[in-house]
Amino acid sequence: MNSSLHASRRRRLALALLGIVALGGLFWRARSGGLPLEREFIPGPLGKERGLGKAEAAPGAFRTRSLGGVESTDQGAWARHNGLGAHLDFSHNLARVFPPALFERHPEYFPLEKGQRIKPPVGSGFWNPDLGRPDVARHAAEVAQLHFRRRPEAESFPLGVNDGLVFGESPDTLAFVTPLRWFRDRPDYSNLVFAFMNRAAADLARTHPDKYLGALAYYWAENAPDFPVHPQVVPYLTADRSQGYDASFKAEEKALQMRWGQAGPKRLGLYDYLYGQGFLIPRVTPQLIAENLRHARAAGFTDYYAEMTPNWGLDGPMPWLVAQLLLKPQQDERVLLDEYYRRYFQAAAGPMRKFFERAEAQWMRQPGPSYWLKHYRNESQASLFPSAVVGELRRVLDLATAAAQSERVRRRVRLVSVAFGVTERFVALQESREALNRLALGPPTDLGELARRLAKFLGARDEFTGYTRDLKAGEPLAIAPFVADDYLNHDPVANALSVLARGAVSFAPSADWRQTIEAIADKRVIEQWKDAVRLEQTGGREMQLNGRLEGPTQAARSLAGLTYGVDLPRPWQSKVEPAEHQRAVFVPGVEPPTLRIEGSKDTQVFQWVTMAESGGHVTRVQLRGRLSQSGVATLTLGWLDKNQRHLGVTMMRLPEGEWPDWVELTQGGRPPPGAHYVGIGIRVEHQAPGDWIEAREFSLRALPEEK
Repeated sequence: MNSSLHASRRRRLALALLGIVALGGLFWRARSGGLPLEREFIPGPLGKERGLGKAEAAPGAFRTRSLGGVESTDQGAWARHNGLGAHLDFSHNLARVFPPALFERHPEYFPLEKGQRIKPPVGSGFWNPDLGRPDVARHAAEVAQLHFRRRPEAESFPLGVNDGLVFGESPDTLAFVTPLRWFRDRPDYSNLVFAFMNRAAADLARTHPDKYLGALAYYWAENAPDFPVHPQVVPYLTADRSQGYDASFKAEEKALQMRWGQAGPKRLGLYDYLYGQGFLIPRVTPQLIAENLRHARAAGFTDYYAEMTPNWGLDGPMPWLVAQLLLKPQQDERVLLDEYYRRYFQAAAGPMRKFFERAEAQWMRQPGPSYWLKHYRNESQASLFPSAVVGELRRVLDLATAAAQSERVRRRVRLVSVAFGVTERFVALQESREALNRLALGPPTDLGELARRLAKFLGARDEFTGYTRDLKAGEPLAIAPFVADDYLNHDPVANALSVLARGAVSFAPSADWRQTIEAIADKRVIEQWKDAVRLEQTGGREMQLNGRLEGPTQAARSLAGLTYGVDLPRPWQSKVEPAEHQRAVFVPGVEPPTLRIEGSKDTQVFQWVTMAESGGHVTRVQLRGRLSQSGVATLTLGWLDKNQRHLGVTMMRLPEGEWPDWVELTQGGRPPPGAHYVGIGIRVEHQAPGDWIEAREFSLRALPEEK
């Protein structure tokens, strides 16, 4: 397929797909035409052809059923016809119940750190109130009571924790979290969170015995507490259940659902992450979702919510299948899938079923342990669908295209086909980037081959960006809107050019790779090439301070026995997400000083420097270690304005695998307009057991403006 869809072809596809809501089967009457709903099959419960009829819940259905991001597709028509609707109110809300303006009257409601109350900035959510205090729960109950007086029709009021990891260290809070416990490699704060919820619910019950308080059994509070939960609390248990490819995670999740089912609430919510959005590969897990819904309903879960925002062209039967199972969880998903493929893809049912089942198998055979939202917005997802598998899936889609016998079915197959075009180009981009990085970071190699791989990567990047841009404009339903920087901020160009520049300065470059560089008509790459050569010729000016990490270390931030940073010498800074096995220490007796990081969920080490020149910046660091699939170790270069607002970032990433010897990563770029600070850092995320990273010899050099 060409790098972009021609205008005439875009028009044809847009007209053909006008009004398509999803692979679930609904075609809505669009602004400028489309197919009448009455003439279109809406897959429903087995044995029923509903036409315009609304889905009916069977005995045993989840009481509320909501898929986030689906309702916005066509103003909710598809959702309503498939039995979906509003959910109970339960999500993140403590920043509203305890607004920063409340600090002036009640500072004691806010988290305590080192004897001082934290006053949160307006709009922030990194913190949670001092949940251990009884008066904090009373205030939450009063806010809920006021809400129900104003809105007597409401069923629930949300008291979900903020999406932040600072709870403070007051004596009231420490009483619930000491001694420190862990669950899923994260601090276990369930006793704290649900003691707060119980207190608030007890107060609410005195005035509103028929109302509920929604809560999140989320992240640090996923585990069931040690005590019964008040019947008027509705916990929503969150998990990324697509990680059920890992048998140990699946068994742990089922046991957790059983514990929650016995915890005491009248109603329990199940919360899933069924994206869709954030993935450029098919993430199709019908067997896992069916198994989880049956198990959860039998365990006592009564309500359901999922973040979905589908890639309608890649998610296949998932939205429709989930909607049907929420109406009747005990249905056999194989029978439902038979109906879906037979009636939706008709003559093309065979190859289309093979396509989605092969994609499911590919997800389920991934290596390594699970973790929450593995591969989400992470280029590592491309490794699950290597080019050989992508080619196999494309051939299956070609068979489906040939088998389709009506224009309606051809349109349906085509939507999958053009969406899968994103996967193809994403995988090509990632594989060319990884090949370039491995060659540049390896032992001295053929510079001509390095130049050719650089050109191949640039071509793959242009193909990806051009195709996705045109697809968003022509077929916006195929792939949910995504943040392109998630997949493009890892830019290997500066690192490859640095290796080539050393060759150019040391000796006359051979004709073949000089011609390759000269043929790259990309203004930004040309600027980077000039900067790389100037750096080799002049050395630039060292900007960062204490690149060898020397001198006495300053104690990192800690709260309630949890580590939120790394002990580092000045002026280095750090941020750490507390994790059970996280460890960042200097290797003893090693010269130059070397920082070793293990067990990290997210560890950042960085510093910001005031800019003196407006020319290019080049940063370097030496790394070695071991990285499992989806693990991340990056060198980062970024800029801030005078108000310390982020203006841009670019990074270089160490490929997965074994790196026992030191390699030097390089990143460079020109500051964006308005830049006042430039920063250097490393970030280590998602380390699996046995992974480690060591870092030393940081450098940040400035190049003067070209005369």
